Amino acid sequence: MKILIKNNENKKWDVLDSAEYTAEAELQKLLAESPSLISISEIREGVPPLTTAIREFGLPGSGSTDIIAFNPRGDIVIVECKLAANPEIKRKVIAQVLEYGAYLWNMSYDDLNQLVFQRKNKNLADLVAEDAGDPDWDEESFRSTIQDNLSRGAFILVIAVDEINDELSRTIRFLNACGKPEFAFTALEMRRFHKTGTEILVPHLFGEIKTSGQEDPKRKQWTEKEFFEAAQSAVSPEIAAILLDLYNWTKRNADRIWFGVGSSKGSYTFHYLLNGKSVSVFSVYTNGILTINFGWMKSILSVSSLDAFHQEITSIPSLKNIPADYTRWPSVKIVEAFSSPENLQMFKAAVKELGKVVHE
Repeated sequence: MKILIKNNENKKWDVLDSAEYTAEAELQKLLAESPSLISISEIREGVPPLTTAIREFGLPGSGSTDIIAFNPRGDIVIVECKLAANPEIKRKVIAQVLEYGAYLWNMSYDDLNQLVFQRKNKNLADLVAEDAGDPDWDEESFRSTIQDNLSRGAFILVIAVDEINDELSRTIRFLNACGKPEFAFTALEMRRFHKTGTEILVPHLFGEIKTSGQEDPKRKQWTEKEFFEAAQSAVSPEIAAILLDLYNWTKRNADRIWFGVGSSKGSYTFHYLLNGKSVSVFSVYTNGILTINFGWMKSILSVSSLDAFHQEITSIPSLKNIPADYTRWPSVKIVEAFSSPENLQMFKAAVKELGKVVHE
């Protein structure tokens, strides 16, 4: 590739010289500091740019991926950096990035968040909120999208190189074309050129473009009707009856009900409102799982309020083992938690007590 440049004072076109990277760490640092250079809208049509990147993201048992990156919507990008001179560009790096994707596949949001916290001493949602800088950003939608992508393995896998070779390009075309995987595989060529104090970067993505529909054909905003139709086919009639009872109570007592998005399972979330901010208390899923959303409540409610709520719910025999860790979203099986009507009534009472604190 040749890059030519001229200015108004010079009528002659000058050929820019290729500028080599001194090490793979230089390429990694460049992308981590400016993740938007990975133009994922060229791979998944219509998705927002990446805003948050974490270097040397440790995956127990699988080493560390060079970069894991996120956008405010909840897309997950795994990046491995290799220079053309490195012989691993041909085979090993492909196996590495697939291994990292396989490790993240089916991971819970909670576990991913813990890995982020260990690396950055901040929760994932807090990092993305800071980088996005959007007052209308919806943390709950972000978390739901992240969880859905983890469940489906719907990642964007990127091998970042200074110069792509034919073998890597052919392998990427094969992986994307055969079997129609949930993930997207691409190479990012980051050619650099310079001339008399001017440096030019030419990012170029190699990979199949997928429209939003191709990327996620089943993803949608769930409705009440769809939620209960899915629940009736996923759980026993006994559990479906508990879900309906809890939902009807939620409609009478919540300030807001939010139906989730996702392709594999539906959800709804009980919210209180505090000074215009949404307090997400618990979420119920069509597969009979309930999560207590401490990880969201902690950013709005005081520790003393959370302590009081935790004390109330752990007084319920079936919920006594829920830890007082307010960075997490503990989950319980409804069949185990609320098979006793008394336990369900105690849970409702605990949520109502929390509501009194919120509305004071």
